[in-house]
Amino acid sequence: MSLSEGSAVAGAFWSNSPVVVITSANNGKINGQVAVTLVTASIVHSIPRLMVGIWKGNYTHEFITASNSFVVHLLKKDQIGLVKHFGFYTGRERDKFSDIEYRTLPGGNPVIENTHSYAECSVINKMDGGDMTGFLVNVEDGMLNSRGDWMTLSHFYSTAPYEWIMEYEQKLSKSIEYSMPIIHKIDHTPFKP
Repeated sequence: MSLSEGSAVAGAFWSNSPVVVITSANNGKINGQVAVTLVTASIVHSIPRLMVGIWKGNYTHEFITASNSFVVHLLKKDQIGLVKHFGFYTGRERDKFSDIEYRTLPGGNPVIENTHSYAECSVINKMDGGDMTGFLVNVEDGMLNSRGDWMTLSHFYSTAPYEWIMEYEQKLSKSIEYSMPIIHKIDHTPFKP
């Protein structure tokens, strides 16, 4: 096996993962982003947990780090517009919720209306990954709004307009430039809740 083959295997997890919107609140502000690095982290159904990777360059990372909470939204396959809305731009430069229907949970986190489903999460541990943080979370609450399939990254790539793919590729290239100098600079200090 080679590094390129290993990269292809790791890429399968990327392309077949669900596309989610992560929303969080901090000091009266709200923000959201798209993520694809999310997996279940418990075999005990009565104690649901997820492991979510959030890139440090994302504005939402600051919200999650400060509040230790967020909401994960699975998207319906026809909600491709939400991927562009929450994934192509930064909340540092625009209010991503100005034209989005949402409600606010008691802890302040926004829930986007009419998504496939959502889970409200609280951080119980985190791990530095250099250019990202892996958050281990308890699922505290949620709602399943649809019984249909949710969107995967493969579905996005196969249905998004060509211009969107090119725009995303440019954004991804800039993100990789940001990541390269810090990807191996991992802080091994244990998490203290």
